[in-house]
Amino acid sequence: MKAVNGDALSLVLIGGSSGSFAIFEEILTLLVRPISFALVFVLHRGKSSVSVLPELFRNKTDISMSEPHHLDRIDSNRIYFAYPDYHLLIGPDRRFYYDLSEKDFFSRPSIDATFISAAMSGIPVKAACLFSGSSADGAFGMKLLADRGFATYVQNPAEAESARMPSEALKLWGKHSILNRNTFSTAMQNIIY
Repeated sequence: MKAVNGDALSLVLIGGSSGSFAIFEEILTLLVRPISFALVFVLHRGKSSVSVLPELFRNKTDISMSEPHHLDRIDSNRIYFAYPDYHLLIGPDRRFYYDLSEKDFFSRPSIDATFISAAMSGIPVKAACLFSGSSADGAFGMKLLADRGFATYVQNPAEAESARMPSEALKLWGKHSILNRNTFSTAMQNIIY
């Protein structure tokens, strides 16, 4: 499948943990027309998780979604969810790689693993967003993405169900844009479209 905007590929990265499921769902409902990028969600899930997120979210948008397999090609106008108990890496060859290395912050998939690999891949990142969670996972990846000139956003920690994840990202690099509840839908639509 060719990208909506030609052969170009860019990414929007979304990470979160406890308290982020409803936010992920809300983001998907905003996808009312084709997207010009690949949307990659990393949600902390245990290895015994049997839920298949594309099945749970299929009625939220018409955009195709999947939990990609190892070496699957990354395409625009698609939504991808990290599979439980594997780190989802983004390769410079525009493919996904699964990794079984140690857990980061007691988590696999790790948000940092995906975000760092995306930053190193050479694929442009349109935006990276970090939401509610109870660990520091994602903070380093967000800083690396910001250092490379990509737009980064964190949920307002005061409004997060679990404030630690966005707080740690802001502590490591205080210049991430803040997503507030009262302007969330508009801000996300501006990021997406």
